[in-house]
Amino acid sequence: MPLKFSTESPEDVAENLSLASVKPVYLVIYASAVEGRMWCSDCRDAESFVNAKFGDSGKTATAVYAGLKPEWKSPDNVWKQEPFLVTALPTIIKVKADGKWERLVEDDVYDQARLDAFVSG
Repeated sequence: MPLKFSTESPEDVAENLSLASVKPVYLVIYASAVEGRMWCSDCRDAESFVNAKFGDSGKTATAVYAGLKPEWKSPDNVWKQEPFLVTALPTIIKVKADGKWERLVEDDVYDQARLDAFVSG
């Protein structure tokens, strides 16, 4: 299934992740765009890897934007809080059948071998 972008509230995103009937499910957290381009260079580097992986994998994947740089840098950013606990962008969160959350973070997202293992495992 291709990656789909969500405009739902973080609370609704978290609930949808936990209630998804097919597991694992994935959430991709990117930096928001300025003039059509994400401000985070790691997010830009990861985008083609993520799009290709989720376009071909058949896995359920949703993407959200964590905000512009000042919003992301705030310690109060909602994506840095429970249950997401995002520490760097981009981050992919995998919610497994047992309800556990795993993360692939920053340059590991655009490391093809690590991305493949994370989505396959």
